[in-house]
Amino acid sequence: MKLEKKSIYILITYLIVYLLPSILNSFFKLTHPEIFNIQIVDYLAGACILCYLAFHDMPTNLPEKRRRSVGQNLIWGILGFIFVIVLQTIILRLTVQSGGNASSQNTTDLLSIVKNYPIYALIIIIGAPIMEEIVFRKVLFGNLANLLSFINPKVAQILTALISSGLFALAHSDGHFILYGAIGLWFCWLYHHTGRIQTSMMAHILMNSLVVLPILGL
Repeated sequence: MKLEKKSIYILITYLIVYLLPSILNSFFKLTHPEIFNIQIVDYLAGACILCYLAFHDMPTNLPEKRRRSVGQNLIWGILGFIFVIVLQTIILRLTVQSGGNASSQNTTDLLSIVKNYPIYALIIIIGAPIMEEIVFRKVLFGNLANLLSFINPKVAQILTALISSGLFALAHSDGHFILYGAIGLWFCWLYHHTGRIQTSMMAHILMNSLVVLPILGL
């Protein structure tokens, strides 16, 4: 029961964090700098709260039954980052060859904000990846697999990996459903393979950093 309750708390907290800036803006008609400042505090605080809920007294779920060492976690985090870049490159090239558009309006908009408001990078590099890994991988993949394990543990993890990756792709709705779905599945595999959500977090943070840091001249 504790696993179910904490999973619900995490999902509710994430929803509040996600909606709070829009709700405040609808009431107070905030300026762009005010909205950005609220989003930064909101996402970083949200990441801290979700980390507390996810790591403090949280029962072990199916992917975490066999945990690799911290050193192996670090290695797989780096390898996972390298592979996800290769995966993105392949999928985007296939998209262009099939007549699609490789550009992402969502990414373009975010990078435009970072260019004019550099501290906003904290959301993309730290806040969003941490929260998304906890919500989509730990809860919607790992914890949900526990709840469905009465079917069959392996079948449950395959099913929840597809569900969480599909929702992850929908959350980034910018026309690249296959790309984000594939990234979501890869991060699920990293989490399952190492038994540590920190692995997919690391790969996700590095992936976003690769896109954002050049905009900051780093």
